Formats: sequence, structure tokens, C-alpha cells
Amino acid sequence: MKVVFDGICLGDGPITGVGRAFLHGLAAYAAAFGGDLDLLLPPAAEDPRLDGVNAVAAPAGAWSRQRTLPQLLRRLRADVLHSPVAAVPLAAPCPTIATVHDLPWRAADPVERTPLRRRLATWLALRSAAAVLAPSQFTAAAARPLLRDPERLHVVPHGLPPLPAAPRPPRDGPLLVLGDDRPRKNRQRTLAAHALAAARRPDLPPLRFLGPPDAYVDEAEKRRWLLRCTALVQASLFEGFGLPVLEALQAGAPVVCSDLPPLRELAGDAAIYVDPRDPAAIARGLLRVLDPDLRAVLAAAGPARAAAFPAADTAARWRAVHTALHRR
Repeated sequence: MKVVFDGICLGDGPITGVGRAFLHGLAAYAAAFGGDLDLLLPPAAEDPRLDGVNAVAAPAGAWSRQRTLPQLLRRLRADVLHSPVAAVPLAAPCPTIATVHDLPWRAADPVERTPLRRRLATWLALRSAAAVLAPSQFTAAAARPLLRDPERLHVVPHGLPPLPAAPRPPRDGPLLVLGDDRPRKNRQRTLAAHALAAARRPDLPPLRFLGPPDAYVDEAEKRRWLLRCTALVQASLFEGFGLPVLEALQAGAPVVCSDLPPLRELAGDAAIYVDPRDPAAIARGLLRVLDPDLRAVLAAAGPARAAAFPAADTAARWRAVHTALHRR
């Protein structure tokens, strides 16, 4: 079975959530199943140099991809095309898999405007793909009405590779916020909440925002911050999965996050939940996470919770979908 992976998400600038989750799964897939794997890379993407994965030059741009990817897939003799986003060639010569990470315009109270062109492209991809993957039950529920056949929808959570063995530093760092500066990430209310909490606790650690466009760090540096931060604060207004929360749980960092369905799916009882639209509620969460006894409980619960989301499990679920499509 020849599986071709589409690396289109790797050409959009610094690799963050979607791209990072995809590479974790792809590395685990190559390690577990080997074979002759091809990764289509657009011109702006760097080869991740994964063992067992061959980089193949591919076009960028929606219309160019629709025109030329079918020919490229024939040349590669692809049996399955696996895309980590909701974008697939509509005339592909093999079964295609699309991945839908979130559908913010289907939220009851959308916090960001999604252009009609993107909504249409997503709808067409989900309707035409032979299988659709969603990282959470929440996202799957939002996607299900858009599919002709809901049986084609599979919930496959993102996963993480094991943390490298290393001494654990003391947790004396800042309150860490991971993510970009889109409105859904709720930076202004997080800043307001921190000011409210600091008025009651002058010793409150400072906030540190990491992520594009101005504070992007590589994986090694991000891991160092996660291992020494006082807590991760993820007061997003909308999420489809919540990879930073999973990364913090794995690192044993106490987590303060929004009370959203996908984050509840992910963290269970291993986080402090807050109303992301209420700075006072976020502030109460920041004060609660300073309690030593609660911190100890969260630090123990986090890694155990994250262990249920290994990248190897993501890869195994991908393989099951690939095999089913190939046999069909």
C-alpha cells in the first residue's frame, strides 16, 4: 500500500499547532509501519528529514494543486492521499483523507470571521474525501452535518512523542501562554485577568506569551519553557483540540484553561477550568493555581492524562483508516 502524505500545512510559515501535530503523527507512522512513504512539500516548506519519508516537490496554491496533484499522485502510484488539512484534490486518482481541525464559523457565537471562500473550500473537501479525520468529538460533531456520509468521519486525537529524558528544573518561571495573536486566543482578557490577580497577589508570576508573529520559538525552547513555567494559561475563546494544553499536561505543568468541550475532552480532571469571557473568572483561576497542594495534584495528574494521547496511537488509527480505504 503506497500512502502519500500532503505537507501543505508545512509551507505556511513557522510550524505551529496543525503542522506540529501532523509531524508527530507522521514520524510515529514511519517508525511503526515503515514502507515507502512520500511527503508532498510546497516550495516554501523545509524537508523535516524524517526517517523513512521521502520529500517530493509539490505545488502551492489552491487552483494549482487541483490541476497538478492528480497527475503527481498517478506518477507516485499513490493508493491513498492523506491530507492534514481540509484540502484535497477533487479529481484525485486514489482515495483521499481530509482532516478538519476546527470549524469556527459553526460556533454558536463566532469570534472570528471566516471568508466565504475558505468555508466553501472546506465544505467541498469534506464532501469529496473518502474519509474525514477530526481530532476531537467536539469538532466531529460540528463537521458531521457537512458530510454526505457521516460514516466516513473518524475521531483521531492528536498525540505526542515521549518527552526526552532530562533533569526537571524548578517550576519558578512565568505564567505561560502559547499561541498566536488571533482574537480566539483571547490575549486582552488574559492580560486584564492577570492585572486583577496581581492586585491581590503582588508576587504573582508575570505572563509570558510565546508564539507567532513576534515570539515564535522552536520545539526545544518551547519544551524548556513548559518544564519550568509556573503554569500554562490557555484562556481561548474557541478551540478544535488544544495542543498546548496537551503539551503542558505531558510536561507536568499545572494548567488553567477555558471551560470548552474539546479542552474538557483533553484534560479531564487534570486542569483548572475558567470562563474565558470573564476576566474575573480567569483571575480566580490564576490565584487558585498558586496553591501548593493543588499544584501538586495537577502536576501528578497531567502526565498521566497526557499518556492517553501518544503519537503512536495517532499513527495506528491513521493506519487503520488507510488500510480500510485501500481494501475498499
